[in-house]
Amino acid sequence: MELSVVWSAVVNTSYYKSPLQFIASTWLLISSVLIFAYALANPIAEWDMLAYAASAEALDNPDAENIHDTVYSELRARTTDEEFYALTASNSYRTVMYQDSNAFYEQLPYYSIRITYNSLLAAMKDLGVSVYDAGYWITASAFVLALLVLWGATNDRVHPLIQLLLPIVFYKYTKDLDVVRHMLADSLAAVWVVFMCVAYMRGSRLLLFLVATSVLVRVDLFIFSSLLLALMYLTDGKRLFFPLTLCSVFLVGSFLAIQSWAGSYGWSTLYYFAIISDMSATHPSVYGDTAFTLKDYLNTLFVPGRWVSNMFVVTGLFSTIILIGWKRIPMNQFNRRVCRISLVCTLYIAAHYLIFPQMYLRFFVAQNLVIFTGFAVLCTHCWYAYAEGRDPHPDGHQELSHSR
Repeated sequence: MELSVVWSAVVNTSYYKSPLQFIASTWLLISSVLIFAYALANPIAEWDMLAYAASAEALDNPDAENIHDTVYSELRARTTDEEFYALTASNSYRTVMYQDSNAFYEQLPYYSIRITYNSLLAAMKDLGVSVYDAGYWITASAFVLALLVLWGATNDRVHPLIQLLLPIVFYKYTKDLDVVRHMLADSLAAVWVVFMCVAYMRGSRLLLFLVATSVLVRVDLFIFSSLLLALMYLTDGKRLFFPLTLCSVFLVGSFLAIQSWAGSYGWSTLYYFAIISDMSATHPSVYGDTAFTLKDYLNTLFVPGRWVSNMFVVTGLFSTIILIGWKRIPMNQFNRRVCRISLVCTLYIAAHYLIFPQMYLRFFVAQNLVIFTGFAVLCTHCWYAYAEGRDPHPDGHQELSHSR
Protein backbone atom coordinates (compact mmCIF):
# COMPACT_ATOMS: atom_id res chain seq x y z
CA MET A 1 0.00 0.00 0.00
CA GLU A 2 1.38 3.40 -0.99
CA LEU A 3 2.28 5.82 1.77
CA SER A 4 -0.12 8.42 0.34
CA VAL A 5 -3.02 5.97 0.70
CA VAL A 6 -2.18 5.33 4.36
CA TRP A 7 -1.83 9.07 5.01
CA SER A 8 -5.21 9.75 3.40
CA ALA A 9 -6.83 7.14 5.61
CA VAL A 10 -5.87 8.87 8.86
CA VAL A 11 -5.96 12.59 8.10
CA ASN A 12 -7.92 15.14 6.14
CA THR A 13 -5.39 15.40 3.29
CA SER A 14 -6.94 18.48 1.68
CA TYR A 15 -6.13 20.43 4.82
CA TYR A 16 -2.41 19.69 4.48
CA LYS A 17 -2.03 21.51 1.17
CA SER A 18 -1.31 24.64 3.20
CA PRO A 19 2.48 25.17 3.51
CA LEU A 20 2.01 26.63 6.97
CA GLN A 21 0.00 23.60 8.05
CA PHE A 22 2.74 21.34 6.69
CA ILE A 23 5.29 23.24 8.78
CA ALA A 24 3.11 22.98 11.89
CA SER A 25 2.54 19.25 11.39
CA THR A 26 6.22 18.57 10.76
CA TRP A 27 7.18 20.57 13.85
CA LEU A 28 4.76 18.65 16.04
CA LEU A 29 5.79 15.23 14.74
CA ILE A 30 9.50 16.00 15.12
CA SER A 31 8.88 17.41 18.61
CA SER A 32 7.04 14.24 19.61
CA VAL A 33 9.90 12.03 18.46
CA LEU A 34 12.42 14.20 20.30
CA ILE A 35 10.32 14.22 23.49
CA PHE A 36 10.03 10.43 23.38
CA ALA A 37 13.74 9.91 22.75
CA TYR A 38 14.73 12.41 25.44
CA ALA A 39 12.45 10.80 28.02
CA LEU A 40 13.88 7.31 27.45
CA ALA A 41 17.47 8.57 27.40
CA ASN A 42 17.06 10.54 30.64
CA PRO A 43 14.84 8.55 33.04
CA ILE A 44 14.30 9.94 36.53
CA ALA A 45 14.55 7.57 39.48
CA GLU A 46 11.77 8.33 41.98
CA TRP A 47 10.35 6.29 44.86
CA ASP A 48 6.97 5.65 43.17
CA MET A 49 8.71 3.42 40.63
CA LEU A 50 9.35 0.92 43.42
CA ALA A 51 5.69 0.78 44.37
CA TYR A 52 4.55 0.33 40.76
CA ALA A 53 7.12 -2.41 40.19
CA ALA A 54 6.02 -4.12 43.39
CA SER A 55 2.35 -3.88 42.39
CA ALA A 56 3.16 -5.56 39.09
CA GLU A 57 5.16 -8.27 40.88
CA ALA A 58 2.30 -8.82 43.32
CA LEU A 59 -0.02 -9.84 40.48
CA ASP A 60 2.00 -13.06 40.15
CA ASN A 61 3.50 -13.47 43.62
CA PRO A 62 1.91 -11.62 46.58
CA ASP A 63 4.67 -12.51 49.04
CA ALA A 64 5.76 -9.30 50.80
CA GLU A 65 9.39 -10.25 51.47
CA ASN A 66 9.98 -11.70 48.03
CA ILE A 67 8.51 -8.63 46.34
CA HIS A 68 10.59 -6.32 48.51
CA ASP A 69 13.83 -8.15 47.74
CA THR A 70 13.10 -8.27 44.01
CA VAL A 71 12.29 -4.62 43.42
CA TYR A 72 15.07 -3.25 45.61
CA SER A 73 17.74 -5.59 44.23
CA GLU A 74 16.86 -4.61 40.67
CA LEU A 75 16.85 -0.96 41.72
CA ARG A 76 20.33 -1.36 43.17
CA ALA A 77 21.56 -2.84 39.89
CA ARG A 78 20.31 0.05 37.76
CA THR A 79 21.02 3.15 39.88
CA THR A 80 24.09 5.05 41.01
CA ASP A 81 25.10 5.15 44.66
CA GLU A 82 23.65 8.65 44.97
CA GLU A 83 20.32 7.64 43.40
CA PHE A 84 20.05 4.51 45.51
CA TYR A 85 20.74 6.47 48.68
CA ALA A 86 18.10 9.06 47.72
CA LEU A 87 15.48 6.31 47.32
CA THR A 88 16.39 4.26 50.39
CA ALA A 89 17.86 6.51 53.07
CA SER A 90 17.28 10.20 52.29
CA ASN A 91 14.44 10.49 54.85
CA SER A 92 12.81 8.42 57.57
CA TYR A 93 9.94 7.25 55.37
CA ARG A 94 12.19 5.85 52.65
CA THR A 95 14.47 4.30 55.25
CA VAL A 96 11.55 2.38 56.79
CA MET A 97 10.37 1.28 53.33
CA TYR A 98 13.83 -0.10 52.57
CA GLN A 99 14.27 -1.85 55.90
CA ASP A 100 10.77 -3.17 56.57
CA SER A 101 9.17 -5.35 53.88
CA ASN A 102 5.81 -5.36 55.66
CA ALA A 103 5.67 -1.57 55.87
CA PHE A 104 6.56 -1.43 52.18
CA TYR A 105 3.85 -3.94 51.34
CA GLU A 106 1.27 -1.77 53.11
CA GLN A 107 1.91 0.98 50.54
CA LEU A 108 0.81 -1.18 47.61
CA PRO A 109 -2.97 -0.61 47.86
CA TYR A 110 -2.28 3.00 46.90
CA TYR A 111 -0.72 1.76 43.64
CA SER A 112 -2.36 -1.59 42.87
CA ILE A 113 -5.61 0.23 42.02
CA ARG A 114 -3.92 1.35 38.76
CA ILE A 115 -4.89 -1.96 37.22
CA THR A 116 -4.17 -1.25 33.56
CA TYR A 117 -0.70 0.18 34.14
CA ASN A 118 0.34 -2.63 36.49
CA SER A 119 -1.04 -5.27 34.14
CA LEU A 120 1.00 -3.85 31.25
CA LEU A 121 4.11 -3.86 33.45
CA ALA A 122 3.47 -7.49 34.40
CA ALA A 123 2.86 -8.49 30.78
CA MET A 124 6.10 -6.90 29.59
CA LYS A 125 7.97 -8.47 32.51
CA ASP A 126 6.68 -11.88 31.37
CA LEU A 127 8.16 -11.11 27.94
CA GLY A 128 11.57 -10.62 29.53
CA VAL A 129 11.60 -6.83 29.81
CA SER A 130 12.76 -5.27 33.05
CA VAL A 131 9.73 -3.97 34.92
CA TYR A 132 11.47 -0.61 35.31
CA ASP A 133 12.34 -0.35 31.62
CA ALA A 134 8.75 -1.29 30.82
CA GLY A 135 7.49 1.48 33.08
CA TYR A 136 9.58 4.14 31.40
CA TRP A 137 8.59 2.95 27.91
CA ILE A 138 4.89 2.95 28.78
CA THR A 139 5.04 6.39 30.39
CA ALA A 140 6.89 8.09 27.53
CA SER A 141 4.79 6.36 24.87
CA ALA A 142 1.48 7.20 26.54
CA PHE A 143 2.21 10.87 27.12
CA VAL A 144 3.42 11.39 23.55
CA LEU A 145 0.42 9.46 22.21
CA ALA A 146 -1.91 11.74 24.18
CA LEU A 147 -0.27 14.75 22.56
CA LEU A 148 -0.52 13.30 19.06
CA VAL A 149 -4.12 12.10 19.38
CA LEU A 150 -5.34 15.45 20.66
CA TRP A 151 -3.55 17.29 17.88
CA GLY A 152 -4.73 14.86 15.21
CA ALA A 153 -8.35 15.15 16.30
CA THR A 154 -8.47 18.95 16.38
CA ASN A 155 -5.79 20.26 14.01
CA ASP A 156 -8.34 21.20 11.34
CA ARG A 157 -9.97 23.46 13.97
CA VAL A 158 -6.81 25.21 15.11
CA HIS A 159 -4.83 27.76 13.14
CA PRO A 160 -1.36 26.39 12.22
CA LEU A 161 0.36 29.24 14.04
CA ILE A 162 -1.38 28.19 17.26
CA GLN A 163 -0.57 24.54 16.57
CA LEU A 164 3.09 25.48 16.74
CA LEU A 165 2.52 26.24 20.44
CA LEU A 166 1.17 22.78 21.33
CA PRO A 167 4.56 21.07 21.95
CA ILE A 168 5.59 24.12 23.98
CA VAL A 169 2.57 24.01 26.28
CA PHE A 170 3.03 20.23 26.55
CA TYR A 171 6.60 20.91 27.66
CA LYS A 172 5.39 23.32 30.35
CA TYR A 173 2.44 21.20 31.50
CA THR A 174 4.78 18.23 31.96
CA LYS A 175 7.01 20.35 34.20
CA ASP A 176 9.75 20.85 31.61
CA LEU A 177 9.37 17.17 30.60
CA ASP A 178 10.13 15.90 34.11
CA VAL A 179 6.77 14.12 34.20
CA VAL A 180 7.46 12.24 30.95
CA ARG A 181 10.73 10.91 32.38
CA HIS A 182 9.17 9.29 35.44
CA MET A 183 7.52 5.89 35.77
CA LEU A 184 3.88 6.93 36.22
CA ALA A 185 0.40 5.52 35.72
CA ASP A 186 -0.66 9.13 35.14
CA SER A 187 0.53 8.68 31.56
CA LEU A 188 -2.16 6.12 30.75
CA ALA A 189 -4.71 8.32 32.47
CA ALA A 190 -3.67 11.17 30.15
CA VAL A 191 -4.25 9.02 27.06
CA TRP A 192 -7.61 7.83 28.37
CA VAL A 193 -8.79 11.36 29.13
CA VAL A 194 -7.76 12.54 25.67
CA PHE A 195 -9.67 9.66 24.05
CA MET A 196 -12.74 10.46 26.17
CA CYS A 197 -12.57 14.14 25.25
CA VAL A 198 -12.11 13.42 21.54
CA ALA A 199 -14.96 10.89 21.62
CA TYR A 200 -17.20 13.53 23.20
CA MET A 201 -16.20 16.15 20.63
CA ARG A 202 -17.04 13.76 17.81
CA GLY A 203 -20.14 12.25 19.38
CA SER A 204 -18.64 8.77 19.13
CA ARG A 205 -20.35 5.63 20.39
CA LEU A 206 -17.04 4.70 22.04
CA LEU A 207 -17.49 7.45 24.61
CA LEU A 208 -19.65 5.51 27.08
CA PHE A 209 -17.29 2.53 26.93
CA LEU A 210 -14.31 4.78 27.66
CA VAL A 211 -16.17 6.44 30.53
CA ALA A 212 -17.39 3.17 32.06
CA THR A 213 -13.90 1.62 32.05
CA SER A 214 -11.92 4.73 33.00
CA VAL A 215 -11.49 3.67 36.64
CA LEU A 216 -9.51 0.65 35.44
CA VAL A 217 -6.85 3.13 34.40
CA ARG A 218 -6.91 5.43 37.41
CA VAL A 219 -9.63 5.43 40.06
CA ASP A 220 -9.73 9.22 40.45
CA LEU A 221 -10.95 9.38 36.86
CA PHE A 222 -14.23 8.49 38.54
CA ILE A 223 -14.50 12.22 39.25
CA PHE A 224 -13.84 13.20 35.65
CA SER A 225 -16.19 10.54 34.27
CA SER A 226 -18.94 11.59 36.69
CA LEU A 227 -18.65 15.21 35.57
CA LEU A 228 -18.75 14.14 31.93
CA LEU A 229 -21.82 11.98 32.53
CA ALA A 230 -23.51 14.89 34.31
CA LEU A 231 -22.85 17.07 31.26
CA MET A 232 -24.33 14.43 28.98
CA TYR A 233 -27.39 14.05 31.20
CA LEU A 234 -27.92 17.82 30.93
CA THR A 235 -27.47 18.00 27.16
CA ASP A 236 -28.60 14.56 25.91
CA GLY A 237 -30.43 13.10 28.90
CA LYS A 238 -33.79 12.59 27.22
CA ARG A 239 -32.36 10.87 24.17
CA LEU A 240 -29.66 8.82 25.91
CA PHE A 241 -31.15 8.28 29.36
CA PHE A 242 -30.93 4.46 29.37
CA PRO A 243 -27.33 4.10 28.06
CA LEU A 244 -26.15 6.94 30.32
CA THR A 245 -27.78 5.31 33.34
CA LEU A 246 -26.32 1.91 32.47
CA CYS A 247 -22.86 3.49 32.07
CA SER A 248 -23.22 5.26 35.42
CA VAL A 249 -24.14 2.02 37.21
CA PHE A 250 -21.18 0.20 35.63
CA LEU A 251 -18.82 3.05 36.52
CA VAL A 252 -19.88 3.07 40.18
CA GLY A 253 -19.77 -0.73 40.38
CA SER A 254 -16.30 -0.88 38.84
CA PHE A 255 -15.03 1.80 41.19
CA LEU A 256 -16.26 -0.04 44.29
CA ALA A 257 -15.02 -3.42 43.01
CA ILE A 258 -11.52 -2.09 42.35
CA GLN A 259 -11.32 -0.45 45.76
CA SER A 260 -12.36 -3.71 47.41
CA TRP A 261 -10.02 -5.88 45.34
CA ALA A 262 -7.02 -3.65 45.98
CA GLY A 263 -7.71 -3.42 49.72
CA SER A 264 -7.98 0.34 49.54
CA TYR A 265 -7.73 2.09 52.90
CA GLY A 266 -10.30 4.69 51.88
CA TRP A 267 -10.25 8.43 51.33
CA SER A 268 -9.85 9.50 54.98
CA THR A 269 -6.81 7.27 55.48
CA LEU A 270 -5.26 8.46 52.21
CA TYR A 271 -5.91 12.07 53.17
CA TYR A 272 -4.38 11.65 56.60
CA PHE A 273 -1.43 9.70 55.23
CA ALA A 274 -0.52 11.91 52.27
CA ILE A 275 -1.74 15.37 53.31
CA ILE A 276 -1.95 15.72 57.09
CA SER A 277 0.95 13.43 58.06
CA ASP A 278 2.88 14.56 54.96
CA MET A 279 3.87 10.97 54.12
CA SER A 280 5.30 10.28 57.57
CA ALA A 281 2.72 7.58 58.39
CA THR A 282 4.75 4.56 57.38
CA HIS A 283 2.09 1.98 58.30
CA PRO A 284 -1.15 3.33 56.78
CA SER A 285 -3.26 0.34 57.84
CA VAL A 286 -3.22 1.55 61.45
CA TYR A 287 -4.70 4.92 60.48
CA GLY A 288 -7.99 3.56 59.19
CA ASP A 289 -9.89 4.87 62.21
CA THR A 290 -7.91 8.07 62.61
CA ALA A 291 -10.22 11.05 62.56
CA PHE A 292 -9.40 14.57 61.49
CA THR A 293 -11.58 17.60 61.90
CA LEU A 294 -13.03 20.06 59.42
CA LYS A 295 -10.49 22.56 60.73
CA ASP A 296 -7.67 20.15 59.88
CA TYR A 297 -9.09 19.77 56.38
CA LEU A 298 -9.43 23.53 55.82
CA ASN A 299 -5.93 24.15 57.16
CA THR A 300 -4.50 21.77 54.58
CA LEU A 301 -6.77 23.03 51.81
CA PHE A 302 -5.64 26.64 51.94
CA VAL A 303 -1.88 26.18 52.00
CA PRO A 304 -0.42 28.41 49.24
CA GLY A 305 2.51 26.06 48.70
CA ARG A 306 0.18 23.40 47.38
CA TRP A 307 -0.23 25.43 44.19
CA VAL A 308 3.02 24.09 42.87
CA SER A 309 3.01 25.59 39.37
CA ASN A 310 2.15 28.95 37.81
CA MET A 311 0.79 27.00 34.85
CA PHE A 312 -2.48 26.65 36.75
CA VAL A 313 -2.86 30.42 36.52
CA VAL A 314 -2.47 30.10 32.74
CA THR A 315 -5.04 27.29 32.72
CA GLY A 316 -7.44 29.47 34.70
CA LEU A 317 -7.06 32.28 32.16
CA PHE A 318 -7.72 29.90 29.25
CA SER A 319 -10.79 28.54 31.03
CA THR A 320 -12.18 31.99 31.71
CA ILE A 321 -11.84 32.98 28.05
CA ILE A 322 -13.49 29.72 26.95
CA LEU A 323 -16.42 30.26 29.32
CA ILE A 324 -16.99 33.81 28.08
CA GLY A 325 -16.65 32.80 24.44
CA TRP A 326 -18.90 29.75 24.79
CA LYS A 327 -21.67 31.92 26.22
CA ARG A 328 -21.33 34.92 23.90
CA ILE A 329 -19.98 33.75 20.53
CA PRO A 330 -22.14 31.86 17.99
CA MET A 331 -20.41 28.67 16.88
CA ASN A 332 -21.13 25.29 15.36
CA GLN A 333 -21.93 22.17 17.34
CA PHE A 334 -18.44 20.68 17.22
CA ASN A 335 -16.74 23.81 18.54
CA ARG A 336 -19.39 24.12 21.23
CA ARG A 337 -18.58 20.57 22.31
CA VAL A 338 -14.89 21.45 22.47
CA CYS A 339 -15.71 24.35 24.80
CA ARG A 340 -17.94 22.18 26.99
CA ILE A 341 -15.39 19.42 27.45
CA SER A 342 -12.70 22.02 28.18
CA LEU A 343 -14.85 23.39 31.01
CA VAL A 344 -15.43 19.84 32.31
CA CYS A 345 -11.62 19.55 32.51
CA THR A 346 -11.53 22.78 34.52
CA LEU A 347 -14.17 21.50 36.93
CA TYR A 348 -12.23 18.25 37.32
CA ILE A 349 -9.07 20.09 38.34
CA ALA A 350 -11.03 22.09 40.93
CA ALA A 351 -12.91 19.03 42.26
CA HIS A 352 -9.73 16.96 42.43
CA TYR A 353 -8.06 19.66 44.48
CA LEU A 354 -10.97 19.82 46.94
CA ILE A 355 -10.79 16.04 47.44
CA PHE A 356 -7.01 15.75 47.39
CA PRO A 357 -5.32 19.16 47.69
CA GLN A 358 -2.15 18.57 45.73
CA MET A 359 -1.74 20.39 42.42
CA TYR A 360 0.94 18.26 40.83
CA LEU A 361 0.97 18.88 37.10
CA ARG A 362 1.32 15.15 36.41
CA PHE A 363 -2.27 14.64 37.61
CA PHE A 364 -3.69 16.99 34.99
CA VAL A 365 -1.55 16.87 31.84
CA ALA A 366 -4.43 15.81 29.58
CA GLN A 367 -6.95 18.18 31.15
CA ASN A 368 -4.60 21.13 30.77
CA LEU A 369 -3.89 20.25 27.14
CA VAL A 370 -7.61 19.93 26.37
CA ILE A 371 -8.25 23.32 27.97
CA PHE A 372 -5.50 24.85 25.82
CA THR A 373 -7.04 23.16 22.77
CA GLY A 374 -10.42 24.64 23.63
CA PHE A 375 -8.79 28.07 23.85
CA ALA A 376 -7.04 27.46 20.52
CA VAL A 377 -10.26 26.36 18.79
CA LEU A 378 -12.10 29.41 20.10
CA CYS A 379 -9.34 31.78 18.95
CA THR A 380 -9.26 30.16 15.51
CA HIS A 381 -13.06 30.36 15.20
CA CYS A 382 -13.01 34.06 16.09
CA TRP A 383 -10.16 34.77 13.67
CA TYR A 384 -11.94 33.20 10.72
CA ALA A 385 -15.39 34.46 11.65
CA TYR A 386 -14.52 38.04 12.58
CA ALA A 387 -11.11 38.95 11.16
CA GLU A 388 -11.66 37.30 7.78
CA GLY A 389 -15.44 37.43 7.80
CA ARG A 390 -16.04 33.87 6.60
CA ASP A 391 -17.43 30.57 7.86
CA PRO A 392 -14.57 28.79 9.66
CA HIS A 393 -15.75 25.44 8.23
CA PRO A 394 -17.86 25.94 5.10
CA ASP A 395 -17.71 22.28 4.09
CA GLY A 396 -19.81 21.28 7.12
CA HIS A 397 -17.72 18.15 7.81
CA GLN A 398 -17.53 19.06 11.45
CA GLU A 399 -21.16 18.24 12.16
CA LEU A 400 -20.85 14.84 13.74
CA SER A 401 -23.57 12.83 15.43
CA HIS A 402 -23.90 10.19 18.08
CA SER A 403 -24.64 7.67 15.37
CA ARG A 404 -21.03 7.58 14.24
